[in-house]
Amino acid sequence: MPSLRRIPAAAAVLFFAAGATPASAVELVGVDVRGIDDATERDNVVNSLSLNKLDEARRRDLRPGRLAYLLRVAPEEVRTALEPYGYYDTEVEIDEQRSGDEVRVVVTVDQGEPVTVTRRIARINGEATEDPALAPPLVNLEPRPGDVLDHRRYEAGKTRINRVMNERGYFDHRLVTHQVLVTRASHSADIELVWESGQRYEMGAAEFNGHVFRPGLLEQLVTWEPGDPYLQRHLLTLNSALVDLDYFGFVDVQPAPERAEPGGQVPIVVDLTMAKRTAYSAGLSYGTDSGAGVRLGMNRRYVNDRGHKLEAEADIAQYRRSIATSYRIPAFAWVNGWWTLAANLREEEDVTTGDTVTIPFRTFEIIGSRNGRIGNWNLVASMHLQRERFEIVDDVRFANLFYPELSAQYARADDRLYPRNGFGFSADVRSGPEFLGSDVAFSQLEVGANWVRGFGERNRVLVRGRIGTTTSDDFDNLPPSMRFYAGGDRSVRGYAYREIGPRVYDPERERDLVIGGKHLAVASVEYERMITESWGGAVFVDAGDAFNSRDDFDAKVGVGFGVRWRSPVGPVRVDIGHGLDDPESAFQLHINIGTDL
Repeated sequence: MPSLRRIPAAAAVLFFAAGATPASAVELVGVDVRGIDDATERDNVVNSLSLNKLDEARRRDLRPGRLAYLLRVAPEEVRTALEPYGYYDTEVEIDEQRSGDEVRVVVTVDQGEPVTVTRRIARINGEATEDPALAPPLVNLEPRPGDVLDHRRYEAGKTRINRVMNERGYFDHRLVTHQVLVTRASHSADIELVWESGQRYEMGAAEFNGHVFRPGLLEQLVTWEPGDPYLQRHLLTLNSALVDLDYFGFVDVQPAPERAEPGGQVPIVVDLTMAKRTAYSAGLSYGTDSGAGVRLGMNRRYVNDRGHKLEAEADIAQYRRSIATSYRIPAFAWVNGWWTLAANLREEEDVTTGDTVTIPFRTFEIIGSRNGRIGNWNLVASMHLQRERFEIVDDVRFANLFYPELSAQYARADDRLYPRNGFGFSADVRSGPEFLGSDVAFSQLEVGANWVRGFGERNRVLVRGRIGTTTSDDFDNLPPSMRFYAGGDRSVRGYAYREIGPRVYDPERERDLVIGGKHLAVASVEYERMITESWGGAVFVDAGDAFNSRDDFDAKVGVGFGVRWRSPVGPVRVDIGHGLDDPESAFQLHINIGTDL
């Protein structure tokens, strides 16, 4: 049976008789800490003990003198580790359990009664006394009277007030009084904190360094006037706007209060490093809707000293091909954004799935647009000139459209790549009257929403929906690219791309030709569970239809499961879906890369 030796908390001393043989080394096999229920407090005690800081070699060959010293200092280490949590009357008992050459140390802790705050004085003197932004952090400073004296909350409260004063330009502020008086006998504490704010500084001119653009271009991004009260958020807004331009590999926006007179204007120093002027991209692609393909791209980040951009991309796949070019000009008036002139060529082949086939078409489009970002909103106003060739059964048709479009997108998420709580919304309105030159007069509205909510540590529910409607007196001649379809990766899984919609029989192909509908309604509910940090699974139910009238609406339902991979470049989804409308239909593979919102 192991022997047990109890050592008083005040001391742990080994005595050696003169001339006696020195005691042999022992092996420390464990240190157990008992009596502390709170995991955070216990972990702090465990990590503070010098006994636990020994490496493996020293644990196996621990000399008696060294062990005696570690046992002697352990009680004070425990007390010191618990004081930040308000425990100033802690009692510690050390038990040394021996079994041959092995030693286990048991640390039993009685934390006692915690110290509570009985009085708290916190004030700011000086110009900041009248600043309303400093009232909430001052009033809510923790710990409050009646709370346990938690030094972490005390330090966090001081840090928050210091941060707010810096953010609002009180660069000369000082914490002139900061004391905590603890009365151990009554387990009480008095807190006193007093700041001298000094004068509030003003926003100064922005100085841009390290760029190649003509004077006045980047200055348009500045959201303040020299002399305005200093606000840190102006610097954050400017930093974000500069990063979004994609001109720079490095952006640093900092105030220089040391260069300002007391209470004067603070110069804002913007250090920039230009990114590589031209970026090329190439890669293989695969989508269940498009097939295997190759993608090539070129991004000329800045064409000239006016900040113009040129982009081109070619995506050549089995069933779909596109070439897109755009020329963008910075637009900083009203809201930050771009004037864009784009030209796109897109072609889709007829794809046979079971007893259906899609309409082949080729479209060329020229787009002029102006976009801008306001908070979480991205707004776009555009004009489209489009010519499309398409074939329905044996009838080859051409259509010319000229129409304006307004688009709005909203996204709010705690994490843009892998949100646990987020919401997305989009709306598109377009109309092409004949007096503008369209062969087919039409108006169209499309609205979509996505909702993500996490619960537990590994679970998420994802809900999405999309509706659309078209009005046209000559819908039969509206190009296929402007009609509504359902089915595919981002629509109703379990059905092929554009498999769902109104049909006509094609005798040459001996299949139904899916010609698209006037209206759209699709919805999806998905449950996802991550098994590891990067890999997980999902099950889903999708439903929807593309149709011409309310009487024609017949929702097709698809169910399935999938694998989720949180890759370095974003979420990757691989799903297997089955359409319940036709129990004998084949299972569909769906591969999708992109964010959830």
